[in-house]
Amino acid sequence: MLTKPPVTVIAALSSLDGNADFEEVCKWLSESLSDIRTANDSTKDEVQSRWNQGASQVLAEFLQKKQSARETLRKMK
Repeated sequence: MLTKPPVTVIAALSSLDGNADFEEVCKWLSESLSDIRTANDSTKDEVQSRWNQGASQVLAEFLQKKQSARETLRKMK
């Protein structure tokens, strides 16, 4: 899992919101998250499954933090 981001990171995520290049990266991360979750449904290898779960958790958490950055900053003020 990711550590709690400092205010500077939340502000950076908020400022990147709407940037076409950053949105393209986030789209790729979201697609990768979907692919990992799908692959994990069919894996039989316990180690690979744990790797997939960890990757899935990190990607999901990052994308959630990105989505909520502006609201988080607003609540801090």
